[in-house]
Amino acid sequence: MRGKFIQWLPIVAVFGICGLILVFSGEIRELLLPSQDVSVASQDDRTVEMRTVLGRDGIPSIDSPSFVSVEQANRDYRDNELVMGVEINGDARAYSIPMLSRHEIVNDVVGGQPIAVTW
Repeated sequence: MRGKFIQWLPIVAVFGICGLILVFSGEIRELLLPSQDVSVASQDDRTVEMRTVLGRDGIPSIDSPSFVSVEQANRDYRDNELVMGVEINGDARAYSIPMLSRHEIVNDVVGGQPIAVTW
């Protein structure tokens, strides 16, 4: 019986360590990642605190955007859909504002020029 317990001991230890990491993940994160929160004095003598909500790369960018034809866009999007338009060297793109609200950055090449579309 004792031999079986010793055989399972490493597995139990790993699960115990994983459990501790899960329970204390917030505290571990604070130790490993410095706070990016800042306090700034405003022009009217108030202190404005800015808090970091998401860590670095918390919202993934769109790095290889795909586009639909004008005909498909006319079928799939409402007439009042907000878009951000870009035209460079005769090459035009329309980026959906609702999609940008979820990703915030699109890295693209328009008219041969690399661009970053942000929202």
